[in-house]
Amino acid sequence: MAKHEHEGVKPFSVCFIVTSDSVVKGLKPDEIKPIVESLNTFCPDAVLHSYNVVGNSVEEIRSLVLKLVESCDVTVITGGTGLSKRDVSVEAVDPIATKVIPGFGELFRQLSYKYVGIRAYLSRATAYVVKRSAVFVIPGSPNAVELALKDLICKIAPHALHEIRR
Repeated sequence: MAKHEHEGVKPFSVCFIVTSDSVVKGLKPDEIKPIVESLNTFCPDAVLHSYNVVGNSVEEIRSLVLKLVESCDVTVITGGTGLSKRDVSVEAVDPIATKVIPGFGELFRQLSYKYVGIRAYLSRATAYVVKRSAVFVIPGSPNAVELALKDLICKIAPHALHEIRR
């Protein structure tokens, strides 16, 4: 293995964007916040920088991502990866990204398949490079958020950031 494969950015800052019209309107509790509050128990190199809840608006999500990548190493967007007309997180980030990281979505769907079956393949989870940051767009269910963080993002973010900044 080459030396650089072990290098990574540690600690790294993480910002969260929860996209949910019903949480914003107070119609549904925020089920993601407890997971984020326990972030350091399974992601010791992460430092929580900010936590935001927004509606399913391309403009609002895009504007917030552009603001957060100025100070966050990693931005995690939860929700908006499905097929409904309100699922717009991918559309918000794709035009401002400099690179797409397709392997993230592929592996996330493969891991999700064990838990939700064939429905995993309807997820449009993906990852991007925006400026000098990694942006992960994942489904908004608590189980999906926990899976993505524990099994993928926390493990690969330090090295991904190293590569992005080389």
